[in-house]
Amino acid sequence: MLAGAMLLAGRGVEAQIVPYPTPSTEMTTSAGRDRTGTVVLDGTSPARVVIQGWSLGSETGPTSVSLEPLVLSAGNRDLVIFFGAAQEHDVDLEFRYRLTGYDPDWTVTRSKLAHYRRLGPGHFEMEVEARQAGGQWPGTAATLKVVQRRFFYQTWYFYVLVGVGMVLLGTQLLSQRDQLLKGEMGIVLEERNRIASDCHDTLMAGFAAISWQLEATAKLFRDTHADLTPAAKSCELARSMVSHCQAEARRIIWDLRDTEELTDNLSQALTRALATHRTRETIETTFEVYGDETPIAPGAVHHLVCIGQEAITNAVRHAKATNIHIALRFGTDSLNLSVKDDGSGFHVSDASTRTGHFGIPVMQERARKLGGALRLTSSAQVGTEVAVTVSFQAIDRSSKQRDVVPWIGV
Repeated sequence: MLAGAMLLAGRGVEAQIVPYPTPSTEMTTSAGRDRTGTVVLDGTSPARVVIQGWSLGSETGPTSVSLEPLVLSAGNRDLVIFFGAAQEHDVDLEFRYRLTGYDPDWTVTRSKLAHYRRLGPGHFEMEVEARQAGGQWPGTAATLKVVQRRFFYQTWYFYVLVGVGMVLLGTQLLSQRDQLLKGEMGIVLEERNRIASDCHDTLMAGFAAISWQLEATAKLFRDTHADLTPAAKSCELARSMVSHCQAEARRIIWDLRDTEELTDNLSQALTRALATHRTRETIETTFEVYGDETPIAPGAVHHLVCIGQEAITNAVRHAKATNIHIALRFGTDSLNLSVKDDGSGFHVSDASTRTGHFGIPVMQERARKLGGALRLTSSAQVGTEVAVTVSFQAIDRSSKQRDVVPWIGV
């Protein structure tokens, strides 16, 4: 040994003589190591705890003794870690271990391995301590860092990519849906205009010709003083029927061409209808809204506006009213639309007053389609009130039952 030291000195390397470690020096040096721990045995040399290696699923022995930070590829969930004393001793040793980040507490064992069968992705640290059976744990542990890699679908950037992809896909689907709806709306509006033009050119012209003929026939009856004959009364009834059909046809044509009618705001639609409705200058019309307005289906808006227009038309044409009050009331579960005038009124039970007039049956039919109820109150020289009450639930149910595009408004 001395010759070896002299030889190294001759080569320019400083020689050192390292003393044999004593129990105290061994305790001091081993306590600062990463993968070894020390336990002092009564009357014997200290025993160092070492992590001897690891394997993937095999308990027969370590397949790798590399004690660098252990990096496991994704999917390797079955890990066995081997440990023990650096030197054999005659005393009975106990070990305890825990995998920080996985084990909730220490596990005490006399075997020299730890088997983990369902290790998930993450960063862990294996700690092992040893003691003489029944003694105190030294507080120093052999350690080994363990890293379990994640699958690509378990990484954070995968979720970011999925989120971005979902946003892009949703944007694309919404864009396609908007384009499809615009195309369908364009087709429907074009068809509405075509139907309106055809009705105006053919149906309205036919009604006008029939009305002129009936007017000429009525004039002949008046000239011959036969206006009280049954034939004259039938002619007058036919004139009334044609006049009503002309008014309904004009309203339908207006609705087909009026694209602004597509709204779910009933008060706005009624205001627009009142602005376009022709009333005499001597008639004062008021419109009031009570409660918080609830949007409803455009089809329901159309029917309610038509009921209001028909009630106003009857008040102007037949009742000779001077004041018309329109009230729209919104409740928690229903709405009420009423049109009240101070005209001449009539007896509701008198069927002769309805002969040749179809406004009331049409209003009742529209209310029935909405699932509501129409109430007609009138008396002679007092006035007439037309009120329709519809629940929001009935409006939703009726709008879902109609197999039409919901924004057409019919």
